[in-house]
Amino acid sequence: MNKTAGNVSVVIIAQNEGRIISRCLESAAWAGEIIVVDGGSTDNTVQISQKRGAKVYINSFKGFAAQKNYAISKAAGKWVLSLDADEVIEEKLAQEIIDITGSKSPCDGYYIPRKNFYYTGKLLRFGGLYPDRQLRLFKKGAGCFEGSIVHEGLRVTGTTGLLKNAILHFTKPGIKAHIETVNRYTGLEAQKNSHDGRRATGYTILIKPAAYFLKHYFLKLGFLDGVEGLIYHMISAHYVFIKEVKLAELSGFKGVKLLAGILDKGKR
Repeated sequence: MNKTAGNVSVVIIAQNEGRIISRCLESAAWAGEIIVVDGGSTDNTVQISQKRGAKVYINSFKGFAAQKNYAISKAAGKWVLSLDADEVIEEKLAQEIIDITGSKSPCDGYYIPRKNFYYTGKLLRFGGLYPDRQLRLFKKGAGCFEGSIVHEGLRVTGTTGLLKNAILHFTKPGIKAHIETVNRYTGLEAQKNSHDGRRATGYTILIKPAAYFLKHYFLKLGFLDGVEGLIYHMISAHYVFIKEVKLAELSGFKGVKLLAGILDKGKR
């Protein structure tokens, strides 16, 4: 593999990622520069990043989109590759990126397939989890992240293409970590939905989680991933349920009076 691509900046946002960030940084060593924006880690994330040769900036966390755009603003390369700290670039993907950015590219941005590994290192291939294409590589000035505090998305001005090789996503090392993430993200998402004026209803609390599980576990064949697939999709359905009840709590349960009435009648 051609070892370097001086015109590519890899940007990573991180906070308390000392356990996993080394693999991410090592896989990006071919890039012209690596930028890590730290949101205020209390572990050794900053020290590891500096040791690996990354340019580290400290910026208080104001949301995923804002943090990633701040990282992009620090990039000097003509091309930017946005990564999360728990992601690794396949060697074949690195070569593909070097080839694309080293020639006259027909596109302004590229979607990259992502392979998601959970729990015991199991690759989940079904239930809608692969190819899980992510828009991550783009020309500097052509892309920015949009969104609020949670669920950011990259918008690219111009044409987009698709790369063949994958990012490896080593997320949720265990069930405990998965549930902790659920608690964090459901709180953020409930706050966003409440701010946007949406309310939880009996449908979103009772039916939506079950519908999610049926769709992804059965219709999208999530059951083919074995016990890890069952656990993942059960927790994901639980995510939907917890998000909705947190949203209901923020409104004083005003949107679920009908549901409360039905449940109260069931006590009689």
